[in-house]
Amino acid sequence: MPTIAILDDRKDDRETITRVVVSTLKKMNESVGWNVVSDEPPAKERDVIHWLDENDATVLVSDWKLNEGAKSQRVVNYEADRLIKEIRAKRPTFPIFVITGFESEARAHLKDVENIFSRKDFTKNADDVVPQMIRAGRRRYDEQRALLTRMDSLARLVAVGRSSAKNKAELRSLQGYFQAELPTIISLDGVLTEFEKTKKKADALRQRVQRRINQVKKAK
Repeated sequence: MPTIAILDDRKDDRETITRVVVSTLKKMNESVGWNVVSDEPPAKERDVIHWLDENDATVLVSDWKLNEGAKSQRVVNYEADRLIKEIRAKRPTFPIFVITGFESEARAHLKDVENIFSRKDFTKNADDVVPQMIRAGRRRYDEQRALLTRMDSLARLVAVGRSSAKNKAELRSLQGYFQAELPTIISLDGVLTEFEKTKKKADALRQRVQRRINQVKKAK
């Protein structure tokens, strides 16, 4: 199910954004088709990809100043700039929206995001903002489905021994994209070799059995 994932170091702000998104989805009759999750930012920015994948996220909504925390207590040692850079390095087209109390500053620093909103504008204009998130999320969801379908097609070619070197390279590339753990594909050539050996043995056995059946029939 497509998921809108929300990251904010302040619990109250995080809960407010979540509540507004959920209520707007209900108003749009989209609550059944969409999931919403929220959390504190991961301890290290490199962990954000794992967090997104763990929650099947198709859209990220993030605060900008993630290193403030409640009562000015630092929660992480990075701002959204570094988190976004980490995502863009691995997922160039992933939809990212920023909601912040420092909109003008954020716009001066952040360029590679879908949009930036002040907290006030987001709450006031949620009926316009959330549909933007849904459209971006659907594009992402459709993109993922297409890639997974292609991955399945390539895996089937590999399984029956009909894949080319180009097919194998493409499959490995898609594995890396989804951070999939498919150890049988890593040792692909060895698996296919064993498959061919087993197939030859089975064919030889079948031929011997058939010859024996023919001999019995002739004896009768």
